[in-house]
Amino acid sequence: MTDLSPAPPRKAARTERDILQYQTNSLQRHAIEFGEWMMRASLERAHSLGHTGLRPAHARLMVFLGWEGSRISDIARAQDVSKNAIGQLVDELVQLGYVERVADPHDRRAKVVRYTRQGADMMADAAAVGDRLDAEIADIIGARRLEQLRSALADICRDLRLGPDQRHAVSGRPSADDDLARTRAEPDR
Repeated sequence: MTDLSPAPPRKAARTERDILQYQTNSLQRHAIEFGEWMMRASLERAHSLGHTGLRPAHARLMVFLGWEGSRISDIARAQDVSKNAIGQLVDELVQLGYVERVADPHDRRAKVVRYTRQGADMMADAAAVGDRLDAEIADIIGARRLEQLRSALADICRDLRLGPDQRHAVSGRPSADDDLARTRAEPDR
């Protein structure tokens, strides 16, 4: 089948100067560098508080772990990675003492991953580290601009559906959207 849609308009050729400007001052570059600094600074401080076994992948998983617990399949779906990859990270976090696997209170056939007491203490340390990083950033750009940055990033993440999606069942329990989709998929009886 032939694609009959119009070709996108051609953009003017980019000069070397345009490309250099993009490489040095693009939103993408700043976002990547800031994100990498945030992860590196967070982990360095977590290590200094005694959480020496944590890696960036662990921190990313914990962003998606609901406080009451989450199923591995839900975390994997939220992160767009395999259940095996999440299972391996969970195994590592279990060995470190931060999480445990327990029966899902809503479905005894399933397991959920939840924080242990040590994991809850680590998350309290993470919140304190976050407060210190926020203070460092506020020292650079001011408290008002920090709140604007936080709000703008939250809006972007929400609208692009990034991060823990509050409308999905990261908690391990089906959401209303999941129930509706299941109802539509099931034949009438």
